[in-house]
Amino acid sequence: MSTLPLSPNYPVKPSRIDTFQHFWDAFGNSETEASAHWVVRLCQERGGDSWAPFRGEEIRALYNARFPSSYFSFNKLIIDGFVKEDGDTYTVTHEFVARCYKASPATETATGGTPNAEN
Repeated sequence: MSTLPLSPNYPVKPSRIDTFQHFWDAFGNSETEASAHWVVRLCQERGGDSWAPFRGEEIRALYNARFPSSYFSFNKLIIDGFVKEDGDTYTVTHEFVARCYKASPATETATGGTPNAEN
């Protein structure tokens, strides 16, 4: 398993992953898969369509916009090495992206365009 952090210019962009679907069996735990969904969603929504490192406050703000009285948890993403933590900065790994993409690749309907086209 490759646990090296990704370059922000990694070829599989966040937009290539369908966050409208659950990432079934991607991480062996539905709570961890839900956390992965929020991480991908953050990378999709903050602009740039890249896997650039993000801060804890960013993921918490996105999650709290939907669930105001809840606390975002990475569940097993950090413990199992899918997300790297450096203080309050987080970076996803190749294995994280590969598992999310395999579980829920974006379709033309989900992205509004061709699945393999650059945005």
